[in-house]
Amino acid sequence: MAKMLRETFIWGASPSGFVKLTDGNGNRMLVRPERQREIGFDICLKQHLYTQPSVYQGRGVLTALRLSDGETALVRQYRHGGIFAALTGAWFFTWPPRPFRELAITEELRRRGVLTAQVYAACVSRGCGPFYRGWFVTQELRGAVDLWSALQEGLVHRWGVENTWRAVANSLRALHREGVYHGDLNMKNILLRQEPGGLASYLIDFDKATLFLGRLPLELAKKNLDRLLRSARKLDPERRYVSQEDWRQFVEQYYGSSGA
Repeated sequence: MAKMLRETFIWGASPSGFVKLTDGNGNRMLVRPERQREIGFDICLKQHLYTQPSVYQGRGVLTALRLSDGETALVRQYRHGGIFAALTGAWFFTWPPRPFRELAITEELRRRGVLTAQVYAACVSRGCGPFYRGWFVTQELRGAVDLWSALQEGLVHRWGVENTWRAVANSLRALHREGVYHGDLNMKNILLRQEPGGLASYLIDFDKATLFLGRLPLELAKKNLDRLLRSARKLDPERRYVSQEDWRQFVEQYYGSSGA
């Protein structure tokens, strides 16, 4: 029993479809077996040697690794924001490790039909005591752009403003229907891509997500939408790209077909 609890404390609720790797130096990785040959510890620990800068940004630039089948893996190192950025930088101490927790949540959402990026691997490197650094490796959604970039580049008008906000509303409604509160919802964590069936909206970065039983309570759903609005106002204080009318249309799209 003690061993089982220790394993759960270290690995978290590891989903099926991943293998557990350790290297004897305190480093651990969950990786899809079909990607194990190309995605190993060095891709994370020596990220600057094996990957190239990508066009995507989070708290720092994500790096990219071209795989043998033509797909691209995006490697993101976890970094603190806010006051912790100066204090601990890329070191974390919450257990189970954040990369393994995000992997489990993301895979569960994919299983439930929520549109999000496929996870290739998650990696943790131990430091002193409870501290660790973490990395998250996902499949690049080829042709996708984040909502903020799409607004700035005029893609929203090409796709249709109403059509764009409908796609975003549908993805968030699906997320909330599955009982998920996105703790870091913002304009850059929503990816849009034109697909044969129409415009699709993908949600990413579930590091701070919280899962509830059943549908997300209405007050939390509203809190999540308010968080997205704050992101829009922070990036676009003059409302050049997200007008009051745009937001009203989005809210109507979200509630209009949700029964909320």
